[in-house]
Amino acid sequence: MPTRRAASKQELESLRALLSLQFDEDVAAAIVSLPLEVELRRGKIRYVYYNGDRLMTLRPRDFSFTISLTAGEIIRRAAPQPKYRVIVKGPIRGDVHGYEVLSSDAQIRPGDEVLVVDAAADKLLAVGKARVPGFMMRSLGSQSVVRVREVAKQ
Repeated sequence: MPTRRAASKQELESLRALLSLQFDEDVAAAIVSLPLEVELRRGKIRYVYYNGDRLMTLRPRDFSFTISLTAGEIIRRAAPQPKYRVIVKGPIRGDVHGYEVLSSDAQIRPGDEVLVVDAAADKLLAVGKARVPGFMMRSLGSQSVVRVREVAKQ
């Protein structure tokens, strides 16, 4: 039965390296500076926790993370606008469609983890996975451009 425990120094270094690849060094530093716990599967990190809540899940196929709202908020504070963001109008009710997008980080690639934020205050509304490149999101009308995983209470 897997159990949670405090992340070792070596595990924190691995997390930092992986986060630097997926996001950037500022995001990696912000996350690994927290008192993290890990849960291993088959001897490898699978889940990362902070304050008892799941922060991220490491996908074993591509060694990238899926993020929770808590991780999204840490990333939002650590990364300047518009990095990793899809800026939308209105509340989020499900997946984000092209007509809801006001702007987005042009560097977003399909499959990237993204933050869905409002235009007024850069408030985190949701986290999810990009389905299309960031530079195309706004132009895709009714097509789903972000598969939303978790929505913040609004």
